[in-house]
Amino acid sequence: MNNNRIIFLIAISFSLLVNVPRILFLLGNGESNVLFEVSAEDIIFRALSLFTFCLVILKFNINWANKWFSKSIFLKSCLLSIVILIVWMGLYQNFNTLINGVDSTSLTNRINNYVYFFVTLMLLIISRAVLLNNKSKIDAVEKEQLKQQTLQNELSALKNQVNPHFLFNSLNSLTLLVREDPKTAEIFIKKLSFLYRYILQSKDQNLVTLKEELKFLNSYIFLIKERYRENFNVSIRIDESLLQKKTPTLALQLLVENSVKHNEISAKKPLTVDVYNDDNFLIVKNKIQKRTGSIESTNTGLSNLNNRFQLSLSKTIIIEKSQDFFIVKLPIL
Repeated sequence: MNNNRIIFLIAISFSLLVNVPRILFLLGNGESNVLFEVSAEDIIFRALSLFTFCLVILKFNINWANKWFSKSIFLKSCLLSIVILIVWMGLYQNFNTLINGVDSTSLTNRINNYVYFFVTLMLLIISRAVLLNNKSKIDAVEKEQLKQQTLQNELSALKNQVNPHFLFNSLNSLTLLVREDPKTAEIFIKKLSFLYRYILQSKDQNLVTLKEELKFLNSYIFLIKERYRENFNVSIRIDESLLQKKTPTLALQLLVENSVKHNEISAKKPLTVDVYNDDNFLIVKNKIQKRTGSIESTNTGLSNLNNRFQLSLSKTIIIEKSQDFFIVKLPIL
């Protein structure tokens, strides 16, 4: 609901509520007295006057004050609202005298002054509440935009981590394949081309279908296997019913890459990575075979991935580590 609609509804509500006693008195065919010297024309005049007054006060405090003033906005808008009230009551009494012949010092006019003063106070409180609510919504939108920007930055950082080292190792493998197996080298080039095209195309996508992610993962696995041959295997067992579910881009690839990066892979210690679904999770599991020597790592991959799941799906990943296995569970959207 926009501000103008809120202002209109509040103004018409005050106008009707304040004049309900007069309307009921008129409909009840009661005789006029000191407090209720009523007629249809008088009620219409009072209702229109109060409705217009409420519109002006609300418009000024909600829409205009922020544009007119830069400092002490609330205080200045309150003072000017009082000035508007004083001027309005002077004009109201003059018109009321002309229309109804009521003296400005009459009891009904004095009561009317108190009513307008009370209404002004209520409108100032309501205006403040509306402004605070609007500010809260704006802050929430800005916070969400900041989250999305952070998410995009983290995704870009993750892609930048994937690109250089993996490309270097892939080109080394490709150099050998070109000499030893030209046909496989041609497939390797196509897979490598698809992989980097996917990375570039997913630049503006935070979420992709599991089917797309698995297609990318299979290309990545093909390239890794050309490096480690039969010493590296990935077993993928995911229900077809889940293929249209969403997951953050490169999530599965990151976990498989982590398995390769942190574990020894050799003829004596082949590595198998299991990728499967269980309940509402995608699970990536590998046996722990710690590498000897230093490992090039920023230690931010899983942390970034968890942040992306929190920002994109409002869920967190689960990391389980035993003596023998390292397991990461990814929530399914």
